[in-house]
Amino acid sequence: MPPRMPRRQAFAAAFALLPLAVMLACGPVSKPVDPEAQQVRDAASRRAWDALTRLEGARGGADWGAYLSQFSAAPDAPAFDRLAEEWTVEAQAADLARQFLYATAGGVQDGQPKDVMGLGAALDKASARDAAAGVVTEPAVDLGVRLGGYMQLDVDAQIEQHDALRDDLQSAVDLLNGRADAKAHVLSVAGGLDALVAAAQTVGVPAALNQQIADAKAAAAAASTDDELRGATAKAQAASDALTSIINRTDSAPLPPCLPGGGGGQYIWIHLETQQLVAYQDGCPVMAMPVTTGRPALPTDRGTFRIFYKTPWYHMVSPWPKGSPFYYPPTWVRYAMEFVGDGTFIHNADWQPDDSYGPGSEYGPYASHGCVHVQDGPLVKLYAWAQLGAVIHVSD
Repeated sequence: MPPRMPRRQAFAAAFALLPLAVMLACGPVSKPVDPEAQQVRDAASRRAWDALTRLEGARGGADWGAYLSQFSAAPDAPAFDRLAEEWTVEAQAADLARQFLYATAGGVQDGQPKDVMGLGAALDKASARDAAAGVVTEPAVDLGVRLGGYMQLDVDAQIEQHDALRDDLQSAVDLLNGRADAKAHVLSVAGGLDALVAAAQTVGVPAALNQQIADAKAAAAAASTDDELRGATAKAQAASDALTSIINRTDSAPLPPCLPGGGGGQYIWIHLETQQLVAYQDGCPVMAMPVTTGRPALPTDRGTFRIFYKTPWYHMVSPWPKGSPFYYPPTWVRYAMEFVGDGTFIHNADWQPDDSYGPGSEYGPYASHGCVHVQDGPLVKLYAWAQLGAVIHVSD
């Protein structure tokens, strides 16, 4: 297909060839043309051409064949003057329409409505961001082609299509940016799983959860479509929630795996880092619960001990005198189990809110003087289960 001649060049060619076209159409001239009449006709044709050029700038668009045909067919000066008048009025109307379009669009940019041009640039930026993130860029290509076609339309067609194109561009920009954000989010959640595993591993992570974590990390790395991103995010968040439930020892938390090598009898492991207590029977967990241990100035003793005294009620009396920062008034506690001879017990703490137990609570306002605080509900079960001589191991 031969290259298309630019519109202004086509107009000029048509104008230059007009006298020849008239001569060929009319046949040999039988008498000389009146020079004065010819000048009048030429002046009128130039006025029509100027009006058409102005209309082109005001109206825009690509279909000017009908206008060129009208220009070429004009037989005399009055015909050209009528075209000039018609096209001048049409250009004025196009000017008003374009003013309305630009006011609606918030201004003009590169001869086009400002809002759609700005959204076109935003679309390119969002598409590049998605490509860098390794996710699909749909529908950036289709919207880019549509925007290019819109820029070639006449002003009336642009007004008709403006709002729909603007809204579709905005939706596409939001979709693409949201997709890149979703990829960054799922990678962030998956990337945080290792730190959660390290914290939860001090208590123990079940094998099934380890596989769930591996699957979540793989899905996050591979996700590229919207459905894949949603699925990967759900997997990563579920794994994160499960690990967090272990660290915080919530009701939904799975019990840790059995101890390597098993073991006989009752074994209670108190984890200071996660502030948790796990009770094992013959090497396998039977219950787990959040605790609060000793404050930094009076830490709970680390080591391996045995429960040597149990009582449903115990009257705690401060060994520190009044005026000491460690003094506390005489206090009754329940379900007390002593495991260190200096008066270190596992016991309840009615004054401590249930939501204050768990990681970090040894630094909080309810940290103990070395004892291990346990919530009433779990402690009742632990007290009923634990026997004198049960092993207690306290470690980081």
